[in-house]
Amino acid sequence: MTSLHDIIDSTLQNQDVVMKQQDIGILRVSGLDSKKFLQGQTTCDMNKLSHSNGLYGAICSIKGRIISSFYIVQSNDDVLMLMTKDLLEKTLSHLKKYAVFFKTTLTDEQDHFAVYTKLASKKIEDDSNVASSIFATTQENDTITLTVSNEPLEVQWLISPANQTVIEEKNQELAPLELLAARPLINLEQSETILPQWLNMQSTGGISFTKGCYTGQEIVARMQYKGKSKKQLALVTWQGTRDTTLDIVDKEGKNIGKIFSVAHIQETHYAQVILNIEPSESEQLLLDSKEITLLPLPYSLDSKK
Repeated sequence: MTSLHDIIDSTLQNQDVVMKQQDIGILRVSGLDSKKFLQGQTTCDMNKLSHSNGLYGAICSIKGRIISSFYIVQSNDDVLMLMTKDLLEKTLSHLKKYAVFFKTTLTDEQDHFAVYTKLASKKIEDDSNVASSIFATTQENDTITLTVSNEPLEVQWLISPANQTVIEEKNQELAPLELLAARPLINLEQSETILPQWLNMQSTGGISFTKGCYTGQEIVARMQYKGKSKKQLALVTWQGTRDTTLDIVDKEGKNIGKIFSVAHIQETHYAQVILNIEPSESEQLLLDSKEITLLPLPYSLDSKK
């Protein structure tokens, strides 16, 4: 199986990548009860949020489906939730139903911040196949830097006031490599259609199974310990164009998955897919009647964490 490090090293060639994220917005949560409020609405443990530690998580419906997924950082006494812009309105509407019982204020801050992705090659380490639930956060001047992933490459998000000097972008055409970190955020079209485990969030620091109750917790926990769903996030690649709206099928034509997210660098396409089977159960994956290549994940899947 092709190594992710080989792909990244040969593509980046020791170049850094900086690109403004046009589709990421920010929701500010402020007030004395902000963390207490979010603790009951998110899959991650808000008690672990600090100025030096960000989080990855989701807000779920009572049916355990993801309404929105996010990265989250602390900014002074406030909390900033980073998610796709098209989910800000829906997330605000959902959270406001519960926020009235807490001393907290929710504000759409998408016009007040700019978010940049920074990518750099990462040397292989002994624990390279372990996904950490710790997301290091630093602040310099007014810019917050959140380390989203250390494997298979270093991915950092730079959160800067929109009126500040613009951060210089470079090698933006290589930014699709971020997809190989396999810690995705959903968009509005995908909202309330996906369980957190289907995105491997139980293995990437996105779900706490010890924090206690939150909306959708019963379904998420049941899926973890009693569920039989084999659905999981996987990585694939191919050359040339394909119809990515089609199902992924095996050599018998049986539907075994769908494209979740796709990006390309010239003719090479990389995609996150949600498979309905264990990857080892199929000898061949086909999309648009042509074979696609399965790539390794940058972390191990832990089904009983």
